[in-house]
Parts: sequence; C-alpha cells; structure tokens
Amino acid sequence: MYDHLVGDVVEKQASRAVLRVGGVGYDLKVSLTTAAALQPGRAATLFTILHVVDGAPTLLGFATRTERELCRRLLATSGIGPSIALSVLSVYTPGEVVALIGSADVAALKRVKGVGQKTAERLCLELRDAVHKLDLDPQQPVVVLPAQTAEDAVAALITLGYSEKEARDKLAKVRPRLPDAPAEELVRAVLQL
Repeated sequence: MYDHLVGDVVEKQASRAVLRVGGVGYDLKVSLTTAAALQPGRAATLFTILHVVDGAPTLLGFATRTERELCRRLLATSGIGPSIALSVLSVYTPGEVVALIGSADVAALKRVKGVGQKTAERLCLELRDAVHKLDLDPQQPVVVLPAQTAEDAVAALITLGYSEKEARDKLAKVRPRLPDAPAEELVRAVLQL
C-alpha cells in the first residue's frame, strides 16, 4: 500500500521513529541499522511495509530498499513476524544476514531473541536462494549513533518483545561490559545474549 514516506524525522529511538509527512506523523518500527541512519530534525526517506495481522496494522520503515526486501523475505518465512524480523536486522546488518543464511550458520541466527533451532534452520532452508539475489556486501559497516540513555535501550527492547523487567535484567548484565555504549550497542549486546 505504501512504498515509501518522505518527511522530517520528528522523533527517533532505537527501534522506532516518527516521520512527519504532509502534517501527519507516521509511527514506524525500525531496525537499529535504519535508526542509525536517521537524525531528528532532518528530512528522510523510509521505504515501508504495512504489515497487518488480525486487523492490527504495523508500519515498518527501512533506510534502503534492500533492507526492506530482505525483511519481506524474512516475513514470508513461517514463524517470523515483524518483531523477530526487526530483531534479526538489528543484530546483524543486511549483508551479514545474507552471509549467515547463505552459509547456513544456524548457531549465529539463534543468537537473535525469538529465533530457535527450527526457525533458524527454516530461514536457512527457505531463503538460501532468495537472499543471494539481493546483492549485499557482508562486510557492510555498522553505523554507531551518539550515546543515548539506558531508558532508550529499555524502550527498544520492549518494542522488540521483551517485558520491561526482562529488558532491565538483561541490560544490567551487559552494562558493566559496555559502560559508555550508546543505546543501539546495548540493544545489540542484549539481543546476542
């Protein structure tokens, strides 16, 4: 229904962004990779997926068409919803996801919250041929944002499916290793636990 939105970034957190387009603020769920590309107060283009389950719409936003297409492929896999797809794209860059699926690295995919043995195997089996058509560089660098508060990391983890207590407990485990890390790094570290 929506291919892309062009507007001003009004608000940005680690896992969501608000884009004002023609006076309307669109609340979009985003991956950490996409969040890293956004700057509040600046214009941005986000490629979108309108995902509707049981009448509840979720608008997903992506910095690139390739990341959006990869998410579409992930969502087409049985057992993968928006939260897991965005978690995969938050832990790994799109290029890394393609490399992991191509090499059937089930162990690495299982590090993502919500991805178990069977789901990781299904991703590798069902998407191996499809993801190679996406021409991505597995060594694509990860953009790191300036430091944000731990509360932003908690909010991002809640959006990705953690309870508030679980998010705070997991952050307490990774925080000593990463005392000055931005919210995005903290979320990545928790997702890899």
